[in-house]
Amino acid sequence: MGVELFNNGKHACVMFNDLVKDGGHAVQTNQFLIVDHEEGAILDPGGNMVFAELTFHLRKYLPLKDVKYILASHADPDVISSLGRWMSLSNANLIISDLWARFVPHFCKEDNTHHRIIGVSDSGGTLRLGRSEIVCLPAHFMHSEGNFQFYDPVSKILFSGDLGVSLEDGSFSSGLDADFPSQI
Repeated sequence: MGVELFNNGKHACVMFNDLVKDGGHAVQTNQFLIVDHEEGAILDPGGNMVFAELTFHLRKYLPLKDVKYILASHADPDVISSLGRWMSLSNANLIISDLWARFVPHFCKEDNTHHRIIGVSDSGGTLRLGRSEIVCLPAHFMHSEGNFQFYDPVSKILFSGDLGVSLEDGSFSSGLDADFPSQI
C-alpha cells in the first residue's frame, strides 16, 4: 500500500515500503511516486521482486501510461533491476547519472531503452513534471559514484536514495520512526 507523504490535490508524494516479503533474504527498499497534474515520476523503482506489488499499488494513484520518468539515484540492482519491465510496460524515460547511462541497458531487452535514457551531468539539473519541477542534486560518493538525490520543491521533500538506510541484523528502518541519534 502507499503512504501519502504529501497531497494538496494537484501534487502528491507517495511512499511504497515493505514490498520485499522474503523473510529478510533481500534488501528492503522504498519506492516513491511524485505526481503533479496527472504526470508521474517513480523514484528508485526497485528490483524484480517488488515490481508486481509496486505496480498494483501505484495504479491506485496514477495510470502507468502517465509515468513520465523513472528517476534512479544510482544503478545498484536493488534500486533499478526492474528497469526492463518498466521500459516494456510504460513510455517513461529513465533519468540517471551520465556515468551510469551506458550500463543500464543491460537491465533491459535490446532496443527498449533507445532514446529513453536521459543522462544527468555531474552538476545536476531540473526536470519538468506536470506544472512543477524536480531538482536533480549531485550527491556523488554519498552512496556511489554518480549518485543523485531528488528534491521536490512543492512538497519540500528531499529524496535521498539509500543514503539514510539502516540495516541491523537483517531488519530495516524506514526512517519514518527512526531514532537517528542512535544510528550515528
